[in-house]
Amino acid sequence: MFHMRAKKLFALASFFSFLIALSGCGIWTDFTTYFNTYYNAKTLFDQVEEEIILQKKDIFIFREDLQTGGLLGGQNISQFNQPANSQFGNQTNQQTNNQFGSQFNQQNQNPQTASQQGTVRSGAQLSGSLNENLKRVIEKCSKILQYEKNSSYFADALFITGKALYYQQEYARAQRKFTELAGLGETKYSSENKLWLAKTNLQLRNFDEGLKLLEEVKREAISDSDDKLLNDASITKISFLIFRQDLRAAIEECKNYLKESDDDEISALVSFQMGKIYLNLDDEQSALDAFSGVTKYEPTVDVEFQSRFESAKLLKNLDRLGESEEAFDELRYMGKFKNYTDQVMIELGQIYYEKNNITQAVDIFREVDTMYRPYPTSGIAEMKLAEIFHKKLGLYDSALVYYTKASISMTTKEVRSESGYRAADFNKYFTFKDEKKYLERDLDYLSDINNYMRDSIDYAIAYREYLDNVKAVHEAQKTEQNMMNVVEINFAVQEQQYKQQLLAMLQKPQKGLILTPAQLIGLGRYKKPDRPRFSADSTKTILSKSLYNLASLFYSELDVPDSARFYFSKILKEYPNTPVRTQTMYALGTYYETHNDSVKADSLFRSIYDNFEKDPMRPAAAQKLGLVKKEEKIVIVKKEEDPAEPLYYAAEQIYFNKKFEEAIDSFKTVYRRFPESGYAPKSLYYTGMIYEKDLKMYDSAASAYKILTNDFSKSKLAALILPRYTEYKNEKERIFKEEEAKRLEIEKQQKEIDLKNSEKNLQQTEKTVPAVSEKNIDTKKENLKDKKPIKNGAVKDSVLLKDSLRVREEDSSQDSNKVKTDTTRVKPEKIPF
Repeated sequence: MFHMRAKKLFALASFFSFLIALSGCGIWTDFTTYFNTYYNAKTLFDQVEEEIILQKKDIFIFREDLQTGGLLGGQNISQFNQPANSQFGNQTNQQTNNQFGSQFNQQNQNPQTASQQGTVRSGAQLSGSLNENLKRVIEKCSKILQYEKNSSYFADALFITGKALYYQQEYARAQRKFTELAGLGETKYSSENKLWLAKTNLQLRNFDEGLKLLEEVKREAISDSDDKLLNDASITKISFLIFRQDLRAAIEECKNYLKESDDDEISALVSFQMGKIYLNLDDEQSALDAFSGVTKYEPTVDVEFQSRFESAKLLKNLDRLGESEEAFDELRYMGKFKNYTDQVMIELGQIYYEKNNITQAVDIFREVDTMYRPYPTSGIAEMKLAEIFHKKLGLYDSALVYYTKASISMTTKEVRSESGYRAADFNKYFTFKDEKKYLERDLDYLSDINNYMRDSIDYAIAYREYLDNVKAVHEAQKTEQNMMNVVEINFAVQEQQYKQQLLAMLQKPQKGLILTPAQLIGLGRYKKPDRPRFSADSTKTILSKSLYNLASLFYSELDVPDSARFYFSKILKEYPNTPVRTQTMYALGTYYETHNDSVKADSLFRSIYDNFEKDPMRPAAAQKLGLVKKEEKIVIVKKEEDPAEPLYYAAEQIYFNKKFEEAIDSFKTVYRRFPESGYAPKSLYYTGMIYEKDLKMYDSAASAYKILTNDFSKSKLAALILPRYTEYKNEKERIFKEEEAKRLEIEKQQKEIDLKNSEKNLQQTEKTVPAVSEKNIDTKKENLKDKKPIKNGAVKDSVLLKDSLRVREEDSSQDSNKVKTDTTRVKPEKIPF
């Protein structure tokens, strides 16, 4: 016990002796400075700097305030697409701890524009928390600089403050701190401070001074074998030269670094960067050599993959498809690159596509689409599949399915946008195709009405098969999902299930696949036959316009010129009097012109020029023939047109787009504004037809037909509709008479019922009310006459009798009125035409 106390007393005495010794020298100042201020400032700054470095997107970005993660003013170098849930780039080494290359495809602002932004940045571009922490670091260090000038941590505080201001992009203030530190003479920060002073001068556009300091730092680093300092100085210079777009000098700097450096990991990084610069200079062979040289060093897994990936793509660009395929195939099955398998498969599929190995291309793109659904590459694979079905196999149903999927996938904006445009084109294609089919069917019915009966029967059979298919798919899904006891879903959902099965089938099509009528009904491409709405001439006019739209779509958007030529020729051959005749001739002439058949092209242009003097296409044909010089003006004689014509055709187009209400308003406008025009009866006919066939509003249809038959009785359209309108009026009158007769009969029966109820109620009342003798009645009369008081009971009885009768009469009257009201609510049945 005594020994323990003695040890404690000795320890305390030693500690106090040490403190007394410190109080007489600068060690005590360093001690208090370290624990009171410097330790907290240094710890916080190290944390902030580490987070800033981790957030840096590319170590070869020079201006942090202008960079968005790309190289050379937005040049798309690597074309590297990453998974949606992966972040490319690990730490390159322990010293720099930088994230490399995570955003190769982003854009960087042009340096010339950057220089116009101003040389001194005020205000941090960091996140709020980082900026606040840097402010705290600067505040703590400022206390050392202000109150602890004799401390050995004074130089540390200057250096940390300068770096903190640099990260805040306060370059002028940072420069002052680094210059002040350099004025202290030789310190442990001398070389590193010179590096940061060089960086600051470059940011302040003191380029000569900055580059001079960088070269000094590099020489000192090589002399002292300081790899970290050499790495930082060389990367700073390479970044600056890239920023200034002095690419040749940047390549030389990369080569010089590779000669001097012993850091294999950073050397791999610099070699890869050199390959990217060569790509920007369109020197693919040198880029290939640089990427291939990465593996001579010790790259990280990410850098090694990226270099191999770019090398394989360059082999393909250099028409070395076999070597490229071999390189990608090797990458695909290397376990350390499994996180990038989908990207490799996309490139392999593209090689198969270019080699016209369509089966393998389809298989590999489908595998990517299936196995990598959350990744951007899935959308790319879908677009590639759509392109194959479109351009190679001519399976437009499947092309539409995959373009639609790609347009809503998790891929890049460019792929989604392009796929969306393509999907819209194919939707137009199917719209025009269906319109053509139904118009040709109408012509068939107009030639022989028996064909309408035949197709109606065929449709009924197909629709029955369609219902069976819907039920079968639903039952199969119930069995698979063990839903036998689940409440039955409605038919609309069952139809959607069947449609989804059809769409899934179209994703794996076979060449020569023919859809059954029942399947076409499920996809909405087989409508129930209707009687023709228009005359044969009108139908042919509409059909010719539809064919022209279809041919134009093939020629421009779908890029299938042979199909365009087929439909243009069909219009001229089968519908020679179409309103789009000259446009068709001009388009067909352009087709022959692009296919170097000048004889046919000039023949068509000459026909337009010679035979259609007042047509708007004549000047264009004259220019094609070289008959008009550019400086000459062509006087176009305007055709005398009915002012109602453009409005009428605009209304027709609205109707073809299935905007029925809007079309009705447009047709009514034609009739009201131009009642004398030949398009007025046509507008009324269309109005009635839309009400009748599309909106099922038969009374409104009848109103339109009534005006047509009354105001345009001599019109062929009025004669056409008159029998149907007359039949409708007769049927309507017959129904009204029947309903009126029913209503009168109901009222008669109700009156008889009310009379019987009244008599029955009266009888029941007489039984319940006590009998009143004549004597009592006489007494009541005398009392009333003499105004003498009478017995209360007698008065109550009299009132009760009267009130009872009145209430029952009111109840009976209300019942009768209720029956009458109900009979007036009976609506006449709507009679379809």
